[in-house]
Amino acid sequence: MILGIVTARLGSTRLPAKALLPIAGRTMVEVALDAMSKSKVSWTVLCTPDDFLAELACYAMVWNGERDITSELRAAADYYGADHIVRVTADCPFITHEIIDRVIDEHLESNAEYTYNHHDSLPSITPEGIDVEIVTYSALQKLRGKEHLYNGEDIKIHRVDMEDERDVFSVNTLEEYMRAFKEL
Repeated sequence: MILGIVTARLGSTRLPAKALLPIAGRTMVEVALDAMSKSKVSWTVLCTPDDFLAELACYAMVWNGERDITSELRAAADYYGADHIVRVTADCPFITHEIIDRVIDEHLESNAEYTYNHHDSLPSITPEGIDVEIVTYSALQKLRGKEHLYNGEDIKIHRVDMEDERDVFSVNTLEEYMRAFKEL
């Protein structure tokens, strides 16, 4: 079973409540949830520390305490019985189900434990803003990342290089949001 997880929070220091900002007629979290739900995942879940955000989604898990991405994903994977976990963040309004599906396909074909198309700390030609990560359940048990899922653990990695003719980026500041709002 492939579990799709969208992570979002309202407590961003640079752009608070960015997940709720409108983009192309929907909130940014809705854009990410829609892309994930149209992809090849079996189930889509929103993981958030915010009760308000959780109420907006059909299926959500709320985590408590300090942000710890691997613990959040492990809890969701355990609950849903996932073999593979796909993660996108709600601050990537350019994400599409086609992008997610390509990363899923390459992950399954490669037999990797962790597959990514963009990572701040790993080599990549894929632009920030269409980030997708996939990890097997067994590899997830080895990971200890807080903010980022992968942090140098000894697992089999596969990188999916993607180019996008659009000027894509993640939304972390008001200036980036205004650019995305105009482009979408």
